[in-house]
Amino acid sequence: MGSSQKAAEEKSLLPAVQSLIQGIAVHAVKGDPDQDRQFRARMHRIFEAVSAQPTWMDAMGSADSAVSAFRDHTDQATKFHRANIAELRAAVQMLVGTLKDLTIGSPGRMQELQEIEKQMAAAAAPGALQECKLSLSRCLTEIREEAMRHRQYAGEHGLKDPVTGLDGREAAETAVAQACAADTPVCAVILLVDRLPLYNRRYGREVGDKVLRFFVETVQRALGAGLVLFRWTGPAVLLLREGSHDGIHAEMRRAFDPRLEFEVDSGSRSILLTIGVSWTVVPMMVEPRLVLNKIDAFVAD
Repeated sequence: MGSSQKAAEEKSLLPAVQSLIQGIAVHAVKGDPDQDRQFRARMHRIFEAVSAQPTWMDAMGSADSAVSAFRDHTDQATKFHRANIAELRAAVQMLVGTLKDLTIGSPGRMQELQEIEKQMAAAAAPGALQECKLSLSRCLTEIREEAMRHRQYAGEHGLKDPVTGLDGREAAETAVAQACAADTPVCAVILLVDRLPLYNRRYGREVGDKVLRFFVETVQRALGAGLVLFRWTGPAVLLLREGSHDGIHAEMRRAFDPRLEFEVDSGSRSILLTIGVSWTVVPMMVEPRLVLNKIDAFVAD
């Protein structure tokens, strides 16, 4: 093969080298914006050098430079995304811990945040990380709406729960303290609507509120007169009942071991929902805080 023919064939390959450089610049993963701009400016300079029709050896040298720039850019972009993921993980962990400490949000919300925290820890790709961010945003929006609704109602109705009309946790804690100091045997019964967080997510807050109101009405009908009932938090309702521990256990089994059914209008259709109830009986103790801790532990479990 003559030198002129070889030179012509090598020159005919230059457009392929140019296309390769353009493709690397366009399709490289994005990382830090400033580093991205520097990378693409470098790739543009390499492309222009190849376009100036240098010798084949010069073109190969430019291609090597492009590959090296791409490798450096990919390493830096990977570090950038790892740092972002680590920072977001730390932020979610701090947020979950802070909300727990401040007792903001229902146990269902706490569990939802903890699940997001687990997903964040497992996220390795930008797409998975984005899904975690969206889930976190939705959860925080709902917590904020719940808090705003509670504050608004509390100012208008003396700290009663806005959904059920029952006295809230503050009144419940006062009643527990008084029961601990009384001579009459009294037990605290905490009841959880098992699927309430699921119904809130699947059908909306309005349906969840209807389920909770139906449940409170069912408790009031099932247990009759002398009932002292409070909205504890989230899906939890607290009642104080006079009587022995064993006697109240039997009463609760008769009333709530069978699953409840409730037909609710979601706005677009009628839905028949099955409602499971979890409950536990806590006897009064010398120290009211021990009773409250047992209740909180059951709700959070």
